Amino acid sequence: MVKSIASGTAASRPRESPRGFAMGRIGGVPVVVSPSWVLSVAVIVALGVPVISQVVPGTGTGLAIAMSIILGVLLGVSVLAHELGHCWAARVLGMQVVGVRLYLLGGVSELSKAPRSPREEAIIAAAGPAVSAVIAGAFWIAVAATTPGTVGWLLVMLLALSNLVVAVFNLLPALPLDGGRVLRAGVWSAFGNRGAGTTAAVIGGYVIAVALVGWAVLMLLDAGSAGLLPAGIAVAMALFVAVGAAGEGRQHGRSAGWPADVPIASIARPVAQLPTETPVALALEAAAERDVVLTEADGVARGLLDIPAARALADRDPRAPASLVSRPWRPETIVLTDDDPSEIAERTRVVDAADFLLVDESGQPAGVLRREDIVAVLNSSRSRKWSRQ
Repeated sequence: MVKSIASGTAASRPRESPRGFAMGRIGGVPVVVSPSWVLSVAVIVALGVPVISQVVPGTGTGLAIAMSIILGVLLGVSVLAHELGHCWAARVLGMQVVGVRLYLLGGVSELSKAPRSPREEAIIAAAGPAVSAVIAGAFWIAVAATTPGTVGWLLVMLLALSNLVVAVFNLLPALPLDGGRVLRAGVWSAFGNRGAGTTAAVIGGYVIAVALVGWAVLMLLDAGSAGLLPAGIAVAMALFVAVGAAGEGRQHGRSAGWPADVPIASIARPVAQLPTETPVALALEAAAERDVVLTEADGVARGLLDIPAARALADRDPRAPASLVSRPWRPETIVLTDDDPSEIAERTRVVDAADFLLVDESGQPAGVLRREDIVAVLNSSRSRKWSRQ
């Protein structure tokens, strides 16, 4: 699905730490597997072994376990492909991709910032389900090449059905699902207010959760104990949607407090741009009046001068290049002057960084945003609201 920006069976937020095992890169996108993903495979094995034994009589326990493990791993690969679909769409739109993380029953695509328009949000959100639908179609075609009633046929059939379920489920108009992102984009486009879209999609999440619980109750009433498994799955899906919708609602509530009369650029601290090879002693002189952003020869900002470290280095070697004591900018610590201030405020809450680089439309540094300054504005806004009550 899409968390704070894009993901297909879960949702995305700029990453603070890997929180898992780094599995390398695919197309330049870092992939991290959470320890909880192993539990996903264990659950699939527990559910898959009896199904294989029932559908394909005579299958040994060892083979059933092996095929269930393969199914679990391939489903993980399918979820990864879903998330990479989000990443591919984001890259086409010129957005920075932080990485992909797989975890229990899902995954999340992590982008450096929120979509800038309803069109971008809709395209990125829809890309994941589209990939899952294509995978489902490919496996469905492969079913014809296998012998019905065999373990291989069942494996391919389950992969086709699972990817179809992932595609359809994620298109439900509810946050934190991809369909909720598409709904938000539609409301955003219609009313020019992303917050209104978030509210509509959060409400959609609660409606879908209630509908899933109602479906589970109907299955139990109709099938009795035979309906326990599908009813349990429906309830688990309802909990996932409800908890995710509640989280999106809280996140929106926290970031919606930015006062409309305070432009984000007004709290940015002025910067001096110096080449990375500038002697550290000279950089410190410039830092007496403003923050110092060190830039490469092509004008790209490399990092922010670390004042304490720069002083220590200047004492030892005043001619040493200032680049030795700069704090590099990460993709998630770079924001644009035309970004929604509420989105920037939320970014500073979830990203582990004290400073954020504000960049103008031409790509040039326009100032440095400090977390402490943003928190002060938000606290002042809340104080004014309380005083009026």
